Parts: sequence; structure tokens; C-alpha cells
Amino acid sequence: MPSLDDPNFDHSVIYMCQHDAESAMGIVLTQPIGGLTFPRMMEELGIDITDNRHVTTPIYNGGPVQNERGFVLHSLDYFIDEVTLPLDIDPEALELRDGIGLTVSRDILVDLARGAGPSRVLIALGYAGWGPGQLEAEIRDNAWLVAPCQADLLFSHDAAGLWNRALKSLGILPEHLSHNAGRA
Repeated sequence: MPSLDDPNFDHSVIYMCQHDAESAMGIVLTQPIGGLTFPRMMEELGIDITDNRHVTTPIYNGGPVQNERGFVLHSLDYFIDEVTLPLDIDPEALELRDGIGLTVSRDILVDLARGAGPSRVLIALGYAGWGPGQLEAEIRDNAWLVAPCQADLLFSHDAAGLWNRALKSLGILPEHLSHNAGRA
């Protein structure tokens, strides 16, 4: 919402990966990292690209927490056998909901580089995190709008238009939003 005064989240759309009484974790979908491409990332990781399907895939700033760590949101046409749960114990692969998976293993990047990865993917460095009750308080303070996930929005790679498209999916026009919040 416009009233949230934090440059990390200005006009952000976040996919919530995990939310319980202890914490919340999400990936920001609207902040591509300028100058960081899939080929450059693979080069830095020492991974050879043998399939050009993802050479134009942007890499996103997933949030201000653990920026050096990679997270891959993807369609469920891909999985890694070893799954460690819950999320705060460092999973390699996790089925979330709505046909979306989250993988943090380097293996998915190797598979993407050789064309064996998932058909739909969003790669991010870092994540957005909240402590106990923090996200709930921000929602009560009208800092966030909550909407159901739409895979077409999630995997659109339309960072510039995603915030407007997400609002439109709720039937909201951006010009109707106010910096002032109230309660009825």
C-alpha cells in the first residue's frame, strides 16, 4: 500500500511462501537485479549453459534478508527427491500451494542450464521475512493488500507492470489508493 514507507517494498508484489505463528517468508516479484542475468549468474557459479531456454530469465531481488542466498519459485513439473521440512530448517525443495514449488538447491540451477528444469521459474536472491505477529500487525495497519496467488502473474516476469496487474486482479485501480488508512 502507498502508506508503507519502506523503499525495499515500494510498489512490491510478494509471493508468500510460508506464514505461521512464528514467522512469515516471501519472495519479492517486482525487483529485477539490474545487470544480473541468468547467463552471468551461471558463469559466476561455474555452471555451463547447454540450453538457451532461460538466457533472458531475469534474476530478482527477493527481499532484504540473506541476499546472497538463491531461491527458485517454480512450476511442479520439476522436483528434487530429497525434501527437508519445515521451511526454517533449510529445505532443498518444498511444494508450497497452488501448483508452485520452492527450491534452494544449486541442482535446480544446473538443471535449468541444461534444459531439464521446470517449465516456469522465478529466480531470486534473498527474501522478505517477518517475525512473530509482525506481518499480521502490518496487515492490520493497512500496509499490505492480500490477494490469492495467480501463477500467470507470478511467472509473468513483468516487474514494471506486476503491481498494477495484481491490483487489477482485485478490482482496484491504483489511483483509488490513498496514503491515509482508516478503519470502519
